[in-house]
Amino acid sequence: MGWLLVIATTCIMVFSVNSLLKLPWEGYIFSLRNFVYLSLTYTVLLIGFAVIYTVMLIEGIKAVEPVNTYSFLDLFMTMLYFSAMMLFSVGNGEMIPEGTGRAVAVAAAFIGQVLPVTVIWTLIAKSDSQTFDK
Repeated sequence: MGWLLVIATTCIMVFSVNSLLKLPWEGYIFSLRNFVYLSLTYTVLLIGFAVIYTVMLIEGIKAVEPVNTYSFLDLFMTMLYFSAMMLFSVGNGEMIPEGTGRAVAVAAAFIGQVLPVTVIWTLIAKSDSQTFDK
């Protein structure tokens, strides 16, 4: 059941990034709407990676060390924190990815670095059609 959740979560994450990149960035480049779209996409990615790490640990796959939790909620919140550290490239902090968790951490760090650059490139490429006067 856990792996089905990982597959569904991964599909939702891919759909979210795909939807963000296909948005018609109309109006001002630095608009509230654009900020909300980007924030929602990062929220989906943050929760998605936390779900993946949590399922890995529940299924017995060493993904992050050390994890000292006693309940599912504690585990999920710890993985949400770790996911944020990797996605926003702040660093590992006191937790270190292990085994398969390293591949997931690399994917999170890669997306955390590439997504903002891709959005900026998209905005620059579409800047000819953007309105800067209002």
